[in-house]
Amino acid sequence: MKSDFKLDLKGIIYFFKIRKFVVENKKDQMILSMPLVVFVLLTLFLSGIIVLAVIISLLFGYKISIQSSLLLP
Repeated sequence: MKSDFKLDLKGIIYFFKIRKFVVENKKDQMILSMPLVVFVLLTLFLSGIIVLAVIISLLFGYKISIQSSLLLP
């Protein structure tokens, strides 16, 4: 059985354009509202900057570690 899988890019773009990313407080007051496509692009851009900063700091010889703050005095 051979099945053709088609990806409808117009549908995906439409999905991201009509949805919004909304941040509200407990009183249902809107704090932040932006289109979902903008939120996804900003997230990818900022995560790329963080990864690049980690790689550059490792190249300069810095030690990066994750420590639990509960065990430190």
